[in-house]
Amino acid sequence: MSKPCFYKLLLSCTFILSNLTFAEITLIDEQQIVSESDRLKLTTSGSIRLQALNFDHYDQSNENQKYRRDGYSSNSRMYANADYAWNERLHLIAGYQNYINLPKMLDWDGHYRSSDENITTEQAYIGLRDSAYGTVKFGKIYSIYYDIVGAKTDLWNYSTLAQPQTWSPVAYTDGTQAAHKTLRYELKTDKANLYASYLFKDSTTVADTDVQYQRKNGAELAVDVHLNKNLSWATSWKYNDASLNNQQDKHDLKQEIWASSLFYFDGKWMLSFGAGWYKNLVPNFDAYSESSDFQLQSLLNTEAYGVEFYAGQHFKIEEYGIKFIQPYIMGNQLEYTSGSEFKRRDLGVGIAARFNHGFGFDYERLYTHDTFQTPDMHLFRLRYEW
Repeated sequence: MSKPCFYKLLLSCTFILSNLTFAEITLIDEQQIVSESDRLKLTTSGSIRLQALNFDHYDQSNENQKYRRDGYSSNSRMYANADYAWNERLHLIAGYQNYINLPKMLDWDGHYRSSDENITTEQAYIGLRDSAYGTVKFGKIYSIYYDIVGAKTDLWNYSTLAQPQTWSPVAYTDGTQAAHKTLRYELKTDKANLYASYLFKDSTTVADTDVQYQRKNGAELAVDVHLNKNLSWATSWKYNDASLNNQQDKHDLKQEIWASSLFYFDGKWMLSFGAGWYKNLVPNFDAYSESSDFQLQSLLNTEAYGVEFYAGQHFKIEEYGIKFIQPYIMGNQLEYTSGSEFKRRDLGVGIAARFNHGFGFDYERLYTHDTFQTPDMHLFRLRYEW
């Protein structure tokens, strides 16, 4: 079977499965596999997200994003989770998450870049969960910083612009987004959730350069405190011992994040605020663009801070095929305190609508002021979730 035919078959099967139910789909749920008290459960879920970005005008800062005007896949994803319960207390778990680029898979010209991947694995891990002592996971896993702090303000579509994973040239190796070879521990209680992880050695090549980034090791800690049933406050710390290498030079560096965020939702109002400080993680854009002759140590010799906020009001409808409508305002700011002159601020308004049968629509109007003079933008997103 050719690849295009295979991808079309995969997409067809996805729609068939998702039309069975518009929530998490249970593929396997069997008891007494090995013993009288065990149970195996395999579930899947996901979303298809087609998005269009329409800038007020196009110039050097956004010329390479013209293909996005007519629609492209924006973080369409599929999840698979396995849970083998040896007994009521002890569970062997596994998780898998990927991004799927449907226009690329279906060869929809003009709606993807030739360099895009068809499928990108975001997470793939195994673990052991004990109801009393917590959960241990190992594999490719999202950073604790993003999962616990950054996700609290990742509530709008064009978000995380003040977080380091958006700007880092190696976000899947330095662990600002995710990282291979991560050992992670979680303990959840009524008062607070505690997290810790250790990142083993890993390396990659910085895109469009001959520079190799190597993470020698890393560590993360976080706590998410439940202030009350509607309000939580998370704080995280992240550290990497890393190096940059090319054919002429080597530069050792220490990378660090301190970040904190608040999230509130009472069924009507959804509010969040987050801030972070990033050392040697976001690049020096001038040095990065002059990859042929820049000083190696200047690439990540930076300090920056980021701030994000979101405020939305939830209107439950449950009529005319509409589940809810949520208008919101949002904003962020990223600014370097050393190593670069770059800064960016975004302010905007948006509305999210969710309909029956898993469909949804989002619109955002974003007003941007930054060093690159990025134009203002309209964002449209169609989504389908199961």
